[in-house]
Amino acid sequence: MSGAVRQPVLWPWVGFLVASLGVTGTIAWHARSRLPNQLTAGSRPAAVQRPAQPPAVERQRIRLFFPRESGDALKELEREIPRRATLEEQVRAVLRELAIGGVPGSRPPLPPGIEIRQVFLDAFGIIYLDFGKGLQSVINAPGAQPELVVSAIATTLSSTFSEIKRVQFLVEGQELTVAAGGLDLRRPIGPRFPGEESPPVVSQPQE
Repeated sequence: MSGAVRQPVLWPWVGFLVASLGVTGTIAWHARSRLPNQLTAGSRPAAVQRPAQPPAVERQRIRLFFPRESGDALKELEREIPRRATLEEQVRAVLRELAIGGVPGSRPPLPPGIEIRQVFLDAFGIIYLDFGKGLQSVINAPGAQPELVVSAIATTLSSTFSEIKRVQFLVEGQELTVAAGGLDLRRPIGPRFPGEESPPVVSQPQE
């Protein structure tokens, strides 16, 4: 019948509407699934940072030798002190321990606060100790004390540090031209142990 009215075709629009609803639903589902995770991450408390613990201080065992108050012997004492970064700092720390003393019946070989200007170790194991003028009064003291003082320092350093073999004493950069008992201070001084031609060493129990 040529006179009949044609009905509009709706299925393409229905298909487009269904597809649009599907895309919108998919987007909404993804957004909703992410929202709890974001809220949880935002509400999570920040981790508490604990303060860093300071590193343990490494300690070093040293051997100290002190002149006895009477006689011609040295008394030995072992002690632990914090290890220093360089040999020069370690030597200075050991000499300070000698000045402190601490062995009954003995005296410190160095007076407290004596100035040590320079410390230098050469390739032959000779360590040069450049003191201030305060060492002169120690070296010029009467009796056997000057020899004991020099022997105590040389024996302490060579016993504590394997790289030190002998000690050269200087005063304000100059070599000493005097003798300490039977020791020629113009030359490097080595350690003095029992059985050698030098003041004997008397061992002291450890602390």
